[in-house]
Amino acid sequence: MNTKGHCDPKSIILQAVYLKLRFTLSYRDVEEIMKMYGFRVDHVTIQRWIYNLRLLL
Repeated sequence: MNTKGHCDPKSIILQAVYLKLRFTLSYRDVEEIMKMYGFRVDHVTIQRWIYNLRLLL
């Protein structure tokens, strides 16, 4: 996955994408889980990451 141009570290992006696709959680659920890990990521940002990833596949 190419994360060039993103402000967030690749590990955070991959963790959020993994949670969303593996467990079919809502974007807001993934946002809450990431918040528990200590990362503040908006659910809309996670939605954009998923959308961009699916375009690459």
